[in-house]
Amino acid sequence: MFIPTSTPGESSPVHPEVVRRLLHSEPFARSRLLAERLDTDPMMLEELLDLVRLRRVENNPRLAPLAGLIAQAVDWLSASAFDADGSAALVARRRMTMAALIYLVDFDDVIPDDVVRGTVDDFVVLDFVLNRALDPSGR
Repeated sequence: MFIPTSTPGESSPVHPEVVRRLLHSEPFARSRLLAERLDTDPMMLEELLDLVRLRRVENNPRLAPLAGLIAQAVDWLSASAFDADGSAALVARRRMTMAALIYLVDFDDVIPDDVVRGTVDDFVVLDFVLNRALDPSGR
């Protein structure tokens, strides 16, 4: 099942209720809590980024359309994660980006990744969160 991706600032083609349910799910709540911890621990953040790189999304036909977006998120977090001058909005965008990447590497999320089409939920979360978090206009 292919879900078309949106570009930064563009609305997602996925039904808003699906996105809402995923973002309010227990696995994504877990990801957000862990992102808060990672935001203050450079070593933990680097471990997350290594796990994301090892996931090799470009080789997964269901996640490959987001490979560039994920690479952009990894690069942005590598370069700016511990900028002490970050505004509250920047910190929120950074933490949501981390939460989306944590969700990606969590194999026991809403749809476990080891089942058929188990990465559909990962795709929806990544597409929605990263397109907004990485949008330079801050929308």
